[in-house]
Amino acid sequence: MAPDARSRVEASQALTQQLGPAAAAALMECIPPFGWHEIATKNDLVALERRFDGLERSFDGLERSFDGLERSFDGLEEHLGFRFDAKLHAEMNRMIRWTVTSLFGGITALSAAAAVVAALLA
Repeated sequence: MAPDARSRVEASQALTQQLGPAAAAALMECIPPFGWHEIATKNDLVALERRFDGLERSFDGLERSFDGLERSFDGLEEHLGFRFDAKLHAEMNRMIRWTVTSLFGGITALSAAAAVVAALLA
């Protein structure tokens, strides 16, 4: 069972009375402020290190997979690069022509409507 603050103080006082303050302080430093079951052993640390090594290997494998995927996308981009760029360029030209034509058509329609309104008001 983990010692609480009160039991640590009582143990320290009893040790001080029996052994003196220096020896009591040295012994009290050897008693952890928590239960012994919470202390990690060398075996615990070795097991944890193995788990981290396994995790590191998993991340290395994942990184290699992403590198391969990136190379695949680079190859696909190279393969489709010119055709894709040409198609994108053609589509942008079509959109620009449509936008300009629509704007001029709208301006013409507004001008005609303004002319009709002006003629009616005159």
